[in-house]
Amino acid sequence: MAVLTTERRGSALILTMNRPDARNALSSELVHALLDGVQAAQSQRNLRGIIITGAGDKAFSAGTDLKERAKLSQEGKAAQSQALLTLSKAIWRSPKPVIAAVFGWCLGGGSELALACDLRIASEDTRFGFPEMTLGAYPGSGGPVTLTRLVGAARAKDLLFTASGFDARQAEKMGIVQRVVKRKELIDAAVQWVTEMEATSPLAVAALKQSINQGQSMSMTDAAELDQLLRRPLDATQDYAEGMRAHFEKRKPIFKGE
Repeated sequence: MAVLTTERRGSALILTMNRPDARNALSSELVHALLDGVQAAQSQRNLRGIIITGAGDKAFSAGTDLKERAKLSQEGKAAQSQALLTLSKAIWRSPKPVIAAVFGWCLGGGSELALACDLRIASEDTRFGFPEMTLGAYPGSGGPVTLTRLVGAARAKDLLFTASGFDARQAEKMGIVQRVVKRKELIDAAVQWVTEMEATSPLAVAALKQSINQGQSMSMTDAAELDQLLRRPLDATQDYAEGMRAHFEKRKPIFKGE
């Protein structure tokens, strides 16, 4: 059985972690399959967004596969963590927006994966947490970095130092989750979110994502300069010309990413 399934729905690509019996625990095989899926999606024309979710009804992902980890050497454990960080970096660098459609348990590495995505939509029954803190370690694949950028240093320390779990509504209040829906609406709502992006140029979205992601670690002046460097070339694109024509012709633009 494939550990990852793919489905194209309109302008959205759905990558589904397919280890329901293991609560979609992140084995090395699954992490590498996700990485391949994210990278392969970049060449798909008319694809506006990637949705990552899980199979079954219990968990988006219960985290790193601890049964696999228990058998690994110290070097193997490091490689396992590095693989998830490599996946996170691929998501950060993806020109196409990546949405985590989260439900049930979203723990440890599963939370790190969700936090690496650009946006998160969660079902009402979602429960987040970082149990690594109760195992003598802490999230080691970028989770503390992304969490801190989302909620601020003090709140991130509170959640991590105490290993406090939190639900979807709490995550929404903290800005971790952008939309909360009923479980049965989760995937349709995520696909609709991608569909809404069709109103904008994919070239503009890609440049804006890069500006926001890189700008967070820069001074205001340097971030503004980067923003301008990424923004100016858009004026010469066919999408910009189409957007202007559509504006004056009072119609919806048809963007092709050119």
